[in-house]
Amino acid sequence: MLAGGVIEGAAGILVAIKPRIGGYVVAAWLCGIIVNLLLVPGYYDIALRDFGLALGAFALARLSPA
Repeated sequence: MLAGGVIEGAAGILVAIKPRIGGYVVAAWLCGIIVNLLLVPGYYDIALRDFGLALGAFALARLSPA
C-alpha cells in the first residue's frame, strides 16, 4: 500500500507539472486498478467509478496544450 501511495503521489505531481504525460500515466494506473477490481467479484461499482476517472484522465491528456 505504501508503494502504491508513493506512485500515486508521483503521478499527481507529474499531472501538475506535465499534464499531457501525467494524464496518460494516471489513466494507465487506473486501468490497472480496474482490471484488478474486475478479477474480484463484488467490486464492479468501484471499477465503474475508476473507469469514469480514467476517462477523465484521458480527456485531460488529450486536451492539455502541447
